[in-house]
Amino acid sequence: MEVDHSFRSKPHHCGKRFQSPPSPHQDGRHSREMIQVLWELMRRGNAPLSDVEGHLWSREEALRGLEHHLSPSGETSDEASIPLTWLGQSCFYFRLGGLGIVTDPFLGKRASPLQFSGPKRLVISPLGLNDLQVDVIVMSHNHYDHFCSETLSQVSNKTSVLVITTLGLKPLFESLGYCRVLELDWYHQVSVGEVSFYGLPAYHFSGRSLLDADATLWASFGIDGPEGRLFFAGDTGYGPAFREIGELTGPYDIALVPIGAYAPRSVFAAVHASPEEAVAMGQDLGARRMVGMHWGTVRLTTEPFWEPRDKFLHHPGGPDREILAIGETRIICW
Repeated sequence: MEVDHSFRSKPHHCGKRFQSPPSPHQDGRHSREMIQVLWELMRRGNAPLSDVEGHLWSREEALRGLEHHLSPSGETSDEASIPLTWLGQSCFYFRLGGLGIVTDPFLGKRASPLQFSGPKRLVISPLGLNDLQVDVIVMSHNHYDHFCSETLSQVSNKTSVLVITTLGLKPLFESLGYCRVLELDWYHQVSVGEVSFYGLPAYHFSGRSLLDADATLWASFGIDGPEGRLFFAGDTGYGPAFREIGELTGPYDIALVPIGAYAPRSVFAAVHASPEEAVAMGQDLGARRMVGMHWGTVRLTTEPFWEPRDKFLHHPGGPDREILAIGETRIICW
């Protein structure tokens, strides 16, 4: 993008590795407390949920909800609006400029390289990617609860769908049969018809094994179309980079912000925003509305399962916000 920003000299590039912007938080993922978190998740992380009423739409409801994506813009509401479908974790589906766009599609059974072990998806999506008209996949980074090979392998139009992702992920997509893959650095932009996509900073990390830590980039994304402007945070902690993003690229009509996987804060504050920080993120971005994500699907940390939703919705001040059920399509107005 032709803007003056603090990442123009690429301080996030460290030889063959990448790093986050300077964070106000200490990264505690290599502490003794992290061992306690892993032990707790090993014991109880995959315990089934007793009740998901209101949190999960049936397949019939979900398929009916998709009809909103076929309605011409402006016919569904007197206000400016975009129909938005949530499939769990950080996976959304929406349409801009005639393009069907899906973010971070994790619909598989586990967020793990192993089929028999690791964090299990506790709420199964009533929809698959082949239920959607997908023209563009936006991928924020390569963690298993975002980049799901099981899900991506099942896409029927891999040779024609366009993938917009971060530096270093093209070979992984090509190994799954994708032919059209564009990698973006922070503050790099690509336009597809009437829709612009731009990679933006995030406070996180990458890796799919013990040998590739931070070898590929992670990012948030701005997505601009004739119907509105969306911010997709991907997976991130919170810090001053979001104020710069807001000043340079905002305001946004809708911000999709992560609200889960944050406890204990002494371990995860540098890489996962709390619900309160997600609200602050939306303020920094100049968001008119916020939708919470990265929660309610799989246990990755130790906060109570429903706590992210409640803290996010009830935190005082900040932009208007809402939570969708998994499989739900809702018309987001501003």
